[in-house]
Amino acid sequence: MNIFQVLQKKSKLFYVFLVLLGAVNSLLYSAILVFVNNTITQTPLPFFPQFDWALFIGLLVLSLIITRIFQTYMVKLTNGIVFDFELNLIQKIRFATYEGFDKIGIGRVYTAMNDTKALGQIPASFVNGINYAVVISCGLVYLFWISPVGSGAVLLLMAGLLIFYLVRNKSIEKSLNELRDLQNEYHQNLRDLLHGFKEIKMSQVRNENMFHKYLKRNLVTGRDLGIGTAVKYLDNELTGSYSWYIVLGLILFGLPRLFSLEMAQTTTFVVTILYLMGPVYGFIQLVPFYTRVKIAIERLQGFEKDINNQVKTEIGHGDMTPFNQVFHHLELKEVTFEYFDKKKQTSFRLGPINLEIRRGEMVFITGGNGSGKSTLVNLLTGLCQPTSGHIYLNGHKITESNCAYYRNQISAIFTNNHVFAENYDDFDLCTGNDTLMNYVGMMRLSQVLKIDDDKKNIDNRLSKGQHKRLAMIYALLEGRQLVVLDEWAAEQDPEFRAYFYKTILPELKNLGKTVIAVTHDDAYYGCANRIVKLDYGQVLTDSPVLTELVAEPEELN
Repeated sequence: MNIFQVLQKKSKLFYVFLVLLGAVNSLLYSAILVFVNNTITQTPLPFFPQFDWALFIGLLVLSLIITRIFQTYMVKLTNGIVFDFELNLIQKIRFATYEGFDKIGIGRVYTAMNDTKALGQIPASFVNGINYAVVISCGLVYLFWISPVGSGAVLLLMAGLLIFYLVRNKSIEKSLNELRDLQNEYHQNLRDLLHGFKEIKMSQVRNENMFHKYLKRNLVTGRDLGIGTAVKYLDNELTGSYSWYIVLGLILFGLPRLFSLEMAQTTTFVVTILYLMGPVYGFIQLVPFYTRVKIAIERLQGFEKDINNQVKTEIGHGDMTPFNQVFHHLELKEVTFEYFDKKKQTSFRLGPINLEIRRGEMVFITGGNGSGKSTLVNLLTGLCQPTSGHIYLNGHKITESNCAYYRNQISAIFTNNHVFAENYDDFDLCTGNDTLMNYVGMMRLSQVLKIDDDKKNIDNRLSKGQHKRLAMIYALLEGRQLVVLDEWAAEQDPEFRAYFYKTILPELKNLGKTVIAVTHDDAYYGCANRIVKLDYGQVLTDSPVLTELVAEPEELN
C-alpha cells in the first residue's frame, strides 16, 4: 500500500481535493508562464489586456485560498492517520498474547511508533509535491505548444535522466531498509544498557562486549550506510541540478541549429526552462522523503501483520462471564507446555502436570534453575496457554476466549515485577483510606512511602525490596482470592524475610487468600501446607507439610 492508497483509504474526498488543487494551480502557473513570456516578447493578452494585472492577482488569490484549504485538509487527514495507526497498534499490543509480545520485542514496538511520526510530515511536502508536478506539467505543455519537436527532444532528455535517478533510488531504498533493521537492534541493545546498567558496571567483559560488539558496531554500520545513502542522494541531486544546464545548452546551441527555432521561440524555451528549474529541483528533493515514508508505511504494515498473528481473539477481553464469585479450587490436568529458545537454540517441555490447589492452601513451588518454575507460573496466571491439557477454575475449563476473566481472578507478583508510576487501577490511594494504611503498616512502609492525597498516587522511587512490598500492597487492594508470588522474598533482608513467612503469609490466609509461592527459602518450608518440587519440567514430588502455619507471637508486633 502506497501513500496515495493510505490517504484515500482514510478519506474518500482525497482525490476530489487533489484534482481541484491541481486544476486551480495548473491555471495559475500556466497563466504565470504566459504573463512572463508575453511581457518579455511584448505581446499583449488576446483578451482584456488592460486588466492582465487583475487577472494575475485573482488567480493568485484563488490559488492561495485553495492551497490553504487543501493543506488544512491534509494536516487533519495525516494527523488522523497517525492517530489511527498509533491507537490501533497500542490496541493490538495490549490484546496480544504474552508469548506473541515476547516474540515481537520492545525494540520493534518503539521503532514502529517512530515510523508513525514520519506520516505527520506529509502535508507540507505533499502540497509542495503537487505544486511542483503542476508547474512542471504546465511548463512542458507550454513548450509543446511553442515547438512540439524541440519540446520532444527536451522531454526525451529529461525522461532519460529521470530513469537514471529512479534506478539509483532503488539501491538507496535497500540501504534505508537495512538502516531500519539496524535501528531495531540498536533499540534492543540500548534498552539492555539502560535497564541493565548495574549489571554492566559489574563486569568489564560484559561492558566492553556490549559497547564494541553491539552498540558501537551497530552505530558504525549505521554511519557507513547513512554516509553511503547520503552520497547517493547527493549524486542524484547534482545529476538532477546540472542536467538542466545540459538542457539549457541544448536549447541555446542545439535546437536553433537542428530545428531552425526563431529567437522568440528560443527565448521562450530558455525562460520556461529557468522557470522549471526550481520546481524540478524541489521535486527531486522530495524523492528521499517519499522513500522514507514508503518504507515507514511498509514497516508499519509488516509490524501490524505480525502483531495480528499474535492476537488470538478479536480486539477485546473475550468472555468475561463469571464462573463462581468464591474461589474453590484450581486444577491442572495433563498440562504441557513447549517452547523453543532462539537465543540458546534449545527446546524446553514442561509436563505433563497434574496439580490441584484448593481454597485456603499455602502451596510452595520449588526446584532448581531451569526446572520450569517460571513457566508454571506463566501457565497458572494465564499468561501462556498450555500446548496440551487444560486448566480448570472451579471446574470451568480455561480457554483462549475466557482466559482474560481467569487472569482477572489472580493477583500476581512476578520475579521482575514492575511497579507503575501512575494509578492505573483507580485505587483510593490516600492517607484517609484505612485499608490502604493497614496494608502499608503490614509491609512496614509507614515511614517510607510518599502518598499524594490529591493525585491519589504513591511515589514508586524505592529500593527493589520496597518495590516488592508496594507491589504486595497493590495486590491486596485488588481484593482477589488467589495470589501467586514468584520469588517475592528474594530481595528482602533476613529479618523481613522471616516476618514475611511467619506473619504476612498467615495474615494472607486469615484474609481468605490462597497463596501459590515460588521460593528457594527451604528454612521456611514448614510455613506451607504443601511443597511441589519441579525438576526438568516434571513434578518430582507433591508433599503435604505437617507443620501448622502459626506465626510466633513476637513476630506480630
